Amino acid sequence: MKRVTLLLCAAIFTSSIAFSQQKSTKKSKTTAKKVEAPAPVKAAFEQNAQYAGTTDAAWTKTASGNWIASFDREGIKTAVEYNAEGTWVATRSEYLNGAVPETVLETLKNKYPSAVVKEGWKIERADVASYYKVSIDENGAAKTVLLNDAGTIVD
Repeated sequence: MKRVTLLLCAAIFTSSIAFSQQKSTKKSKTTAKKVEAPAPVKAAFEQNAQYAGTTDAAWTKTASGNWIASFDREGIKTAVEYNAEGTWVATRSEYLNGAVPETVLETLKNKYPSAVVKEGWKIERADVASYYKVSIDENGAAKTVLLNDAGTIVD
C-alpha cells in the first residue's frame, strides 16, 4: 500500500512539473508609448515653413540626445533632426524606386548608362552643403554615388 501511495504521489508530482513548463500561447498586446519632443524642439519644427501643417510627425530621441521628427511629405519619407535646444541639425529625405530629381538622374544616366537606381536620399546638414546619396546597381555591382544639388558627382 505504501508503494502504491508513493507511486501515485510521484506520478502527480512529475505530471505537475511537466504541465507547469509548457509555453504559454497567449500573446499580450503592447502599445508603443507616444513620445513628445520638448517645447523648444516642437516650436522650431512648427516655425519652419517647409513643415507647416505637418500633423503626422512621429518623434524619437537619439542616443546623442537629439530629436527626430519622421513623416511623409508629398510621398517622400522625411526625417528632421534637432538638438535639445531646438537648433536644426539635419534633414534626410528618402526617394524610393529611383524617384530622385531629374538633374540627379541625368548625371547618373550619363556617367553610369547601364545602372539602375535603387533608392536615394537628399541630406541637408547645418555644417555642409546639401547633397544626394544614391544607391545604384551597375551590372550586378552595388554602388553609392554622392551628388550635389546641381547634379555634379562629388567625392
